[in-house]
Amino acid sequence: RRTTPRWAAFTSVRSLLRPQPRPMVENGVYENGATDAEDPLPRPEEIEIETVDLYRHDEEQAYVTLMSQEVKSLNFAAEENYTVRLCKELVAYHYPDELPLGSFELLASNKIRSDEETLGEVFNGDEYYCDRPDEAEDPDFDWKPRKEQVFSDKMLMQLSIWKKEWDEETKSYEPVDLSYMPYGKELTKQWKKLGYLDGKNMLRDEGELIAEGKITDPDKIADYRKREGLTSTLRETHLIRKKDAWEAAGEIENKDDVDEALAWLQRHKEKDYNAALKLQGRRAEGE
Repeated sequence: RRTTPRWAAFTSVRSLLRPQPRPMVENGVYENGATDAEDPLPRPEEIEIETVDLYRHDEEQAYVTLMSQEVKSLNFAAEENYTVRLCKELVAYHYPDELPLGSFELLASNKIRSDEETLGEVFNGDEYYCDRPDEAEDPDFDWKPRKEQVFSDKMLMQLSIWKKEWDEETKSYEPVDLSYMPYGKELTKQWKKLGYLDGKNMLRDEGELIAEGKITDPDKIADYRKREGLTSTLRETHLIRKKDAWEAAGEIENKDDVDEALAWLQRHKEKDYNAALKLQGRRAEGE
C-alpha cells in the first residue's frame, strides 16, 4: 500500500531541477570572491537541466524550456531575473559544438530577444502577432491575438533556439531574418544582400536600382530601356494602361516589338485591350 502521496515523487524531481545556490564562504561572499550584489545570477554549470520536453505547472517554481530542432530541448527551473544572455550561455554550455555563443538567437513572441532582457520582461503577458483567420470562413469566430505567458503565473514558458546560418563569403554568422520571404528563402536573401529589396522584402523599382548603380549589367540596362520605350509607345499611341503596357513589355521576347506586345495584350488582357480600342476610336472622332 502506498504510504507517500503521488506528488512527492514529482516534488523530489523538481527540487533537483531548481538552481542550487553557490556555496558562500562567509558574510555573503562566494568562493570566487563575488557578492550577491555583484553577481546575482548562477553560472550555467550550476543550473540543473532536463532534456525531455515536459509540461510543468508548479505554484512554487517557474520552469522554462529552450526549444530547438538542432539539439534536445533544455528544461530548467528559472527565476524572474534570469537574463536571455544567461539562457544563451546555458545552451552553449551544454552544446558547445553544435551551438556556440554567437551562432544562435533566442526567440519569444515572434521576436528576437536581447541579451539584457530578463525572463520577467520577456514573459509579461503582452499580446503578439499571429495570423488572423479569414472572417469569411467563420464570421462568428471571436478572434483575439495571442498573449505571451506571465512569469508570475509559473506556467511553462518557452524560448526558441534559432540557429544562424554561416556565410562562406564573410566567414561569419548571418543575422537571423524573420521577415517575409516572398521570392523563396535563397533568392530573397540574395536580392536583399544586393540591395534589390525594400523594407518589406519586395523588389524595388528597376529604374531606381539602375540609377543607384546596383544593376550594372549592360544587357539588363539595355533591356530595361527597350521596355521603357515600348511602354511609352503603347501608352501614347495605343492608349494602353501603363500597368498593362509594362507587363506586356516584360512578357514578350522582343522587348521593343509593338506588334508582339499588342498581340500579347489581346490574348491575355482582352478586356483592357478592347477598352483601349474604344478610347482610340473616341480620340479619332475628336473627343
